[in-house]
Amino acid sequence: MSFSDFVILFSFILEVGVLQYVEYKAWKTLFTPLSFLMLPYLVVLIITLFISGTSFGFVAFYYPSILIWHIGIFLFAIPSFSIAYIMQRKGLQMTIDTSQDSMRESKMPRLLIILSLFLSLLFLWHLRSTLSSSKQALGSDEFGEDFSGFGFWGHLRILTIPLYVICMYYVGKKRWWLWFPVIVFTVVSVLNQVKGWTIIPILAALAMRIYTGRTRLTLRLLIIGVLGMFAIFFTFYAMSILVVQDRGVSDDFMDFIFGHFFHYLTSGTYGWSIDVERGIPDDGGSFEMIIAQLVNLAKSATGDKELVSPINTLFFFSGRSLTNVRTIFGTLYINTTAVSFTIYTLILSTIIYTMKLLALKYANIYTYTVYFFYITLLFMGWFDLYFANLTIFESAVMLFFLFLFDWLVVGNRFIARAKVQEVPESK
Repeated sequence: MSFSDFVILFSFILEVGVLQYVEYKAWKTLFTPLSFLMLPYLVVLIITLFISGTSFGFVAFYYPSILIWHIGIFLFAIPSFSIAYIMQRKGLQMTIDTSQDSMRESKMPRLLIILSLFLSLLFLWHLRSTLSSSKQALGSDEFGEDFSGFGFWGHLRILTIPLYVICMYYVGKKRWWLWFPVIVFTVVSVLNQVKGWTIIPILAALAMRIYTGRTRLTLRLLIIGVLGMFAIFFTFYAMSILVVQDRGVSDDFMDFIFGHFFHYLTSGTYGWSIDVERGIPDDGGSFEMIIAQLVNLAKSATGDKELVSPINTLFFFSGRSLTNVRTIFGTLYINTTAVSFTIYTLILSTIIYTMKLLALKYANIYTYTVYFFYITLLFMGWFDLYFANLTIFESAVMLFFLFLFDWLVVGNRFIARAKVQEVPESK
């Protein structure tokens, strides 16, 4: 590490420390968009530096690639501190007292219970049908496409994502039967062969449980979480090797699993590092790529079949495998100008902090699920930009219509504001 590399790293750690201190003082919690964005990246960055250029087989890390995160998290913090300052000046409530939070003791709405169980049975029937009709190997990307990659079943799979979060939030000793939709939705996600959409709902539900006090954050939970994350990767790659490629378990197999686990974990940081070191050959991309879901909705409405893909087509070799992801701010930098980078970051931050305010004011399962789902997408910022994906837009819209139906038709009227105990005036 050169002196300039040390300065870049130290100044970034110092910036994260200062921003996190101010963020916690402002919101009195770690469950904020800024915290979920920068702290996981810092952890993954440290892991990347630890394995960089060592016997693990990875290439050397390029420290100047951190600079874009210096700028990105500073811009992202501006709406947070501005909104917090306004709320404090007006004497508004900044956080929910979780000891009296209506969400902690809430019951799962009947509509969501019925829908989750119905979709579970429907997807089991569809899996049986696909197994008999598809010529692709179980566990392959092609089988995932046949099963729920597009069309009607693709949209139903997107609906299972918020329901996955909700079922995992409510599952427990008294609601043990919710493990049935949780397991089925896990199988659906794994068969679709996209690791991110398996990890994100689990993280969102876990964060929501910890925030409301349903689950205590302990060392044991952290260990189980890390092992569970590795188990997800093991399942994905084991299906690829043992089922699709019909290979047996060996020392090479375990080396492959561990190597690709760390490759996935550092693919964003390494992808952006190599990109910057090579002079950003994919620079000058299209702004349409980072708003691909909006562009594609407009194209579909006008009958234009040439849709925009948010996926980077340029791959780099990290030493273990290929990567085409660049972290959230790396992808933004590639596809924006300085002005549009700034505007996009400020708008994204403002939108998600507005979701936080809605979850703060209306403590119900619908607002909580959307908010925690979106900050978990920020949590995955060390990997890439998820907000250009139609899934994040479509799942939120689906949940909004379920909320309207539940409120207006079913009659739950589950818009309970978090109640804070009033202190009686002394006489």
